[in-house]
Amino acid sequence: MREPISSRPQVVIDTNVWISGIVFGGAPKRVLELFIDGSIVVVISEEILSELRRKINQKFPLFVPQLPFLEASIREKVLIVRLGAQPVAASRDKDDDKFIETAVAGRAGYIVSGDKDLLVLKVYKNVKIVKPAEFLATLA
Repeated sequence: MREPISSRPQVVIDTNVWISGIVFGGAPKRVLELFIDGSIVVVISEEILSELRRKINQKFPLFVPQLPFLEASIREKVLIVRLGAQPVAASRDKDDDKFIETAVAGRAGYIVSGDKDLLVLKVYKNVKIVKPAEFLATLA
């Protein structure tokens, strides 16, 4: 098993969890609070940030004015990895492979997602793929 970069859990957060946490709250918000307070290390790629910007622009226009602040705040505290060195083709939805590739490149232990195409995999190369509530339970 790979050694983590930090003793804190390293986590890739799916776009749907970012948006749910920001807009709706609940377990996704609690995952984001762990990121904000430094309890977890979030691993992200430019491809995930781009998808987050695009989805907020498309589906939540009221949040668009806060996008620059949100992105700057995220960039301040995350581990950004570059994709392409270890391409992944594991999800039944190829658009979701970026989350898996980000996790592998950043040595993350978890992908926190609400996406069925990812959740059905359960584990990929020692990366556990879990719902927000399941992830929170692992830390309890």
